[in-house]
Amino acid sequence: MSTVVDARAVARSRRVILRRVLVGRGVVWAVLLGAVAVSLAPGLYMVALSLMDNPQLFAGRLVPRPPHPENYPRAWVASNIGRLYWNSIYVSTVSMVLTVAISALAGYGLGRIRFVGRGLVYGLVLVGLTIPVQIALIPLFINLRTLGLINTPLALIGPYTAFGLAFGTYVMTGFFRGLPRELDEAARLDGAGDLQIFARVMLPLTRPALATVAIFVFLQNWNEFLFALTFLTESRMRTLPTGIYALLSSEFYGNYPILAASLVLFSVPVLVLYFLFQQQFIEGLTAGAVKN
Repeated sequence: MSTVVDARAVARSRRVILRRVLVGRGVVWAVLLGAVAVSLAPGLYMVALSLMDNPQLFAGRLVPRPPHPENYPRAWVASNIGRLYWNSIYVSTVSMVLTVAISALAGYGLGRIRFVGRGLVYGLVLVGLTIPVQIALIPLFINLRTLGLINTPLALIGPYTAFGLAFGTYVMTGFFRGLPRELDEAARLDGAGDLQIFARVMLPLTRPALATVAIFVFLQNWNEFLFALTFLTESRMRTLPTGIYALLSSEFYGNYPILAASLVLFSVPVLVLYFLFQQQFIEGLTAGAVKN
């Protein structure tokens, strides 16, 4: 009789535990789905808004009925978005390549080579992460105007590269430090110098970190607004953020569906870039989190 009672008690406790586990998982899934809904809702509404007209918008509709896909070609023509795309891609890509190249060299030097003052230099890099770019706006404008670089691509490429170096060097230094020392020693025994070790041995192993720095820097440059608005005053030199902002003062002032269509077109390259390189991006973020 006692055996039967014990079996029933065990079965009852198992049901209680299973119920608690299911309730816990349900709560977790509810929180996660709520967070996803909150994250996606603005983007989905922007897409829906880009397919409306003003009467539908002011009527408070959430779904366009009927849709107006002609907003996209109108937005493309109104903002001259082809020129804006080219300007943004050119400036963002060139500054990103320069930042990644310099950061890789600096990270290798700080992470793998012992020299006097290495800690001080690395400390200066960390300080650079805390400096807001806004405080450099007026000095940069004066310097660029003195050098005749206002309304040229170099007015953005130079500052973008400089302000991206602190983050890039910090990431690359941490990644290079995590690589085994035996790689350097084996390469030196084969007669390789520092540059050969860097280019042929170390650099291929840092692809996740390179991808992380490249994506972060590219997106930062792509979305940057303040420098582009201040240093580029001619319409032919505008980047996407400032070009879309200029629509607010054009004949499309108050035409929010056209502005939404422009923002959707503005967001497409960023989404494509992330989905193409998400694996390298995640690997770079988690690199060094687990020690072998």
